[in-house]
Amino acid sequence: MVGRKNAIQKEHLMIFWLCLAVIAGPAIAALFANNLTYYPDCKTYLGIAHFDFNQSPVRRYRVIIPFAAAALNYISGGLFARLSPSYFDGDFSMSFSFFIINSLLTAWAGQLIYRYCKSFGLDKFSSISGTLVFLTCRYTAATAAYPLVDSLFMVVVAITLLGIKLKHTNLILTAIFLGPFAKESFIFIAPLILFFSHLPKLKLLLFFALSGILVFSFRYGLDALTLKPFTGSIRADLAHLYLLKHNARKLFSFYTLFKIAMNIGLWGLAPLICWVRRPALIKESVYSLDKYLAWFLVSVLFQMLLSGSMERMFYIAMPLFCVIIAFSVAELKSKIQQV
Repeated sequence: MVGRKNAIQKEHLMIFWLCLAVIAGPAIAALFANNLTYYPDCKTYLGIAHFDFNQSPVRRYRVIIPFAAAALNYISGGLFARLSPSYFDGDFSMSFSFFIINSLLTAWAGQLIYRYCKSFGLDKFSSISGTLVFLTCRYTAATAAYPLVDSLFMVVVAITLLGIKLKHTNLILTAIFLGPFAKESFIFIAPLILFFSHLPKLKLLLFFALSGILVFSFRYGLDALTLKPFTGSIRADLAHLYLLKHNARKLFSFYTLFKIAMNIGLWGLAPLICWVRRPALIKESVYSLDKYLAWFLVSVLFQMLLSGSMERMFYIAMPLFCVIIAFSVAELKSKIQQV
């Protein structure tokens, strides 16, 4: 039993290093380019890392990654600044600190997605193929490279899905207490835990209440410290509701659907080939997936409709599509072996 546990831990560690190796090259290229045109959030998180909280009322509470980057930058003692390319425009030392923190978290998210694929009974090859869908997504390099906080939220999403699938109490509790600090949109993921996890609902309600107290106490304390109105962030969050109608019309435009599809890229050919060869596989695939994933997809759709970048919010759904493509790879693999 101990030997099997050690073997699993070694496997997970190897997958983590594989994820980090795949991410590092594209991410460092994105870091050196330092093109933050499409990511105005970066200004907020760089400001927080410098303890400037005069930032967006929506994003200024997401302090875990900025504080971790600030701590790493301080510990480096100026070493990272010496590594700066001559053409880099900005604070390379702080940006490099974000890169290290986000790369590690994104690699962890990749490892969790691998474990999630395997939890469906898929073999290692298919599970790695599914994980590569996430690792090669265009947003993954940006998530790892830039001063953003999406990496931590992807970890929370993966922990939530894996915890529900494996009925793993510690993973569920980690998601409940870490999720609200990662991003406020965890509120759309939380119902999955409440209605589909193995823990009794009364206990879950108590844990959510305690998590809520901690989060709102932190937000209230930060607002008091920085002399900001506590209700300002709530009004700013609710202001996103005006996007619902606009995005609902925009969602089904060819351009928007194309940008969403490009999150998956050519990996989407795998299920398409399988379904063309055997149409009945669509029905089989639906039944092989857990029912809570339909609600997960609905929660992602709602977040997309509230966002200024729907394709970026679609990125949250990557664990689900990694599993779908892993199943498709397993099907293609079995067909090839039969030839």
